Amino acid sequence: MLENKQVSWYELIDILKQRWLIELIVAVIILMVGFFSLNLNRPTATPPAKYQASSQVLLTLQENQQQVVMDQMPNPQYVKTFAEVARTNLVVKPVKKKLATQNISLSLRNLKKQVTVYTNDNNSLLDVEVAADNRAEAKKIARTYAKVTSQKVAPVMGLGHGRVVEAAQVKKNRVSQKLSFKRVFGLIFVAIVLGGASGFLVEYCDRRIRSHYFVTTFLGYEPLQLSSIPTATELATVRNTLDIVQPKQQVIALQAPAATQQFTTFGQQLADQYAQAGQSVLVVDLATDAATLQQLASDTVTATYKKGAVTTLAQSTTAEQPQLTLQQLAKCLEIFRRDFPLVILLAAGVQLVGNVQLASHLADSRLLLLQQGRSSKKAALQLQQQAHNRAPFTAVLYLKA
Repeated sequence: MLENKQVSWYELIDILKQRWLIELIVAVIILMVGFFSLNLNRPTATPPAKYQASSQVLLTLQENQQQVVMDQMPNPQYVKTFAEVARTNLVVKPVKKKLATQNISLSLRNLKKQVTVYTNDNNSLLDVEVAADNRAEAKKIARTYAKVTSQKVAPVMGLGHGRVVEAAQVKKNRVSQKLSFKRVFGLIFVAIVLGGASGFLVEYCDRRIRSHYFVTTFLGYEPLQLSSIPTATELATVRNTLDIVQPKQQVIALQAPAATQQFTTFGQQLADQYAQAGQSVLVVDLATDAATLQQLASDTVTATYKKGAVTTLAQSTTAEQPQLTLQQLAKCLEIFRRDFPLVILLAAGVQLVGNVQLASHLADSRLLLLQQGRSSKKAALQLQQQAHNRAPFTAVLYLKA
C-alpha cells in the first residue's frame, strides 16, 4: 500500500516543522564535528612572523662610467645580478657579524630565511624585507642588511655604488588562518541536508501519527481537523457532515485504533450534539456493553436504559466481555431502532474479527477518530484496508494534540 502513495510537499514541510529540534541538534553536532575535523586534518603551516621591516638601496654609477648605461642609470641586468648577489654569503656573512655586535645571534640559514631581496625591472632600487617576531630586532636586521648591501656594490660588481635611500620601516603582520570558503560552505550544506534527513528518518521510524497529511496521503481521506478538546462548532460540523452524507442514518459507528479516554469522551460529546438538536440518542460502548448485548439478544433480559441527556445501557454484572455474533448484534440494533432514532456504537480496536468489525458491517455511517501523537499508523492503515470490503468511512476525524 505505502509504495503506491505519493507524498506531497506540504507533508514534507510539515515533517520538517515538527522535527525541527532534532534536525537542529543533528546539524549543530555535524557542524561542530566538521569544523573540528577540518582544523585537525589541515596541515599545520609555520605561522608568519609578527613584524615585517623594509628598507631600500639605490644603485648608481660614477660619472666616468656613464658610457655603459643609458640615461645615467644602471641597466636592469646589472641590478638583477646584484640582487642575486645580495642573497649570497658575500653579503649575508658580513651582516651576521655586524648583528652579533648588536646582540642578535642568527645562523646564516635562519638569516637567509628571514631576509628577502628583490628588485623592480623599471628602476635601480633594491628592496630589502625582513620578517621577525621582535619589532626592534626586525628593524635592526633591515637597517644593517641594507647598509652592508650598499657597501658591497663596488667590491662585488667592480663599478658603481649603493646608497640607502629609505630607513628601515616596521609594520605588524595580521595573522589569520582561514578555512577554505568551499569547505565551509560544503560543511554547512551537508549539515543542513543531514539535519533534514534525520527529521525524515525519525518520522519514518515513528509509529504514531504526527500530521494530518498522513491521513490524506496514506489513507486517502481529507480529515476533519478538530482541537484536542473539540468546540461546539467543530462538533456541529461533524454532525452536519454525517447528516449530509447519510440523511436517514440510524446507526453510527465511531471507530478508533485504540480505546482511550479521549475517544470515549468524544463519543459522548457527539451524542450530546444530536441530543441538543432534539434527537433521542443511545450510546453503546462495545468495550463495556458486549455482555449486556449478548443477554439482550438471547431474550434472557429486557433492554434497560440509563436515562440522561444521552441514554446509555445499564451495566452488566459480568466482568468479561464476550465476542458477539453478527446475528446477536443485528438483533440488538433492531430493538434499539424501535426505541431510539439514533444509535452511536463506540468501537475501538483493529482486530481482524471482533465486535468492532461487526459494528462496521451494520452501521449506516462510519467515523474514524485519529489522535495526533497517540494513534498508531499501522492500526490506522489496517482499518483503512478493512474498509475496502465494507462501506467506506463517512468521515475521518483528526484530533490535534
